[in-house]
Amino acid sequence: MNDLRIINIKKQFKQTERRGDPAFSLQPIQLTIREGEFFSLLGPSGCGKTTLLKLVAGLLQADSGEIWVGDTNLTKVPSESRKFAMVFQQSLLFPHMSVEDNVAFGLKMQKVGKKQRLDKARAMLERVGLAGYGSRLPDELSGGQQQRVALARALVANPRVLLMDEPFSALDPILREEMRELLGRIQKEFRVTVLFVTHDREEAFYLSDRIGIMNEGELLQVGNARDLYERPASTTAATFLGLKNIIEGTVSDGRFSSIGGNFEFAVNDRFQAGQGFLVLRPEAVELMPNASLPPKGSLHVSGVIQQLRFKHGFYLCKVQVGDEQLECVFSSRQRENATAGQKVDLMVDLKDVWIVEK
Repeated sequence: MNDLRIINIKKQFKQTERRGDPAFSLQPIQLTIREGEFFSLLGPSGCGKTTLLKLVAGLLQADSGEIWVGDTNLTKVPSESRKFAMVFQQSLLFPHMSVEDNVAFGLKMQKVGKKQRLDKARAMLERVGLAGYGSRLPDELSGGQQQRVALARALVANPRVLLMDEPFSALDPILREEMRELLGRIQKEFRVTVLFVTHDREEAFYLSDRIGIMNEGELLQVGNARDLYERPASTTAATFLGLKNIIEGTVSDGRFSSIGGNFEFAVNDRFQAGQGFLVLRPEAVELMPNASLPPKGSLHVSGVIQQLRFKHGFYLCKVQVGDEQLECVFSSRQRENATAGQKVDLMVDLKDVWIVEK
């Protein structure tokens, strides 16, 4: 198997290298990306994900650690000899070359004959939806089309690993969605290993087999989208994944109790005693029908609706429960009978609660 293995890679920047910013350190990263896997590095700006990508590409030299693909140690191999391809935020096409010559450029560097490389370039342009565009110049294309050309140029050389640094961030929402669908389809078709950098949760969730969450130079957690969202390992990971219902409390004698005392329920033995944080997903918080009793095995709280906001076919609702504010999801039908200032009863199935240690 030609897995990409990142073994204890570390990089320390001095203050002068960061243009006066505070010194930054990429902590030792240990990560295996399986052959044919789509793996995303997800995190806020400045967390180190692009630094890690450049270390893998060979564009930066690590202070320590190794990069392997299969049985080949690439740590000291120059970037141009690693057989990796990279797609950046900007397409970086050669403006004086035609589209098909841009796509064929990598093959030319590999000494592939002219007819063969142009045939391959035209076939790849057809795969990315640009058949017939080969004779045009890059400035005759839209931004989305230019990124399709950049993707075709990267794939035509059959890279060991395709590295992508927020390639769709400059596109408008509709084009971004189109490019995500195209990339997802092409990646599965070619079974190419992809290491993808993004700060967009939706993008990472849509495309990835697995995701690594990064923050302040550390790799916090690795898993598939569902596992990360439903079982975050820390409040930092939960917050970046968009989870706002994070409530501090204590696990003791088989029960969780929040600091304010509004959230109290029995927990199983997978949650260790001590201080911790209750994490509740918005869609797991249900509105109870009037005059009904909470079912056994559920957490029940009462609160007052503070805000209702429409979002993509449902309503985000903020409910004040004591000194905590819960975010939950109402259907359009539930919204008809809900207004700001109204008292409501909420419940959560205990199978859907999650507690992280402090």
